[in-house]
Amino acid sequence: MRIVVYTNGGGEGVLATDALESLGLEVPETPEYLKEKLKHILPSFASLHNPIDTTAQASEDQYLKGLKILLEDSYFDTILAILLPQLPWYTKNFPKKFKEIYKKQKPVIFVIYGGSFAKRIAEELEKIVPVFESPIQASKAVWILKELTF
Repeated sequence: MRIVVYTNGGGEGVLATDALESLGLEVPETPEYLKEKLKHILPSFASLHNPIDTTAQASEDQYLKGLKILLEDSYFDTILAILLPQLPWYTKNFPKKFKEIYKKQKPVIFVIYGGSFAKRIAEELEKIVPVFESPIQASKAVWILKELTF
């Protein structure tokens, strides 16, 4: 199982990657062809390695366009997405927009935490995919998923 960590908070991406690797899960480098696709959408200073860090400067639409590329490509089997929804970059429409691009192509597990706005986003996303408050919890969920499916 090849896992990509996709985040708009670099530190959380590193925590998730460390947790996944400590569980024996594969977090491989992002292939060059995917980096090429992502660099045309994400901010110029985004890190396209795995974890992919869109940075806090990425807008909601940039974040979702990058996520859509990962959903539609077959290289990664699972996405651990970390969203720290800062206003005004992110809106209450994020779950609806995510649902429009998510066709259950592959498992997606979100990490979202923060104040009341983040909680509302998380509650709506939980109707679509699993949502956790920590990268460690989400990593354990990915490990369980691997044990059940691979």
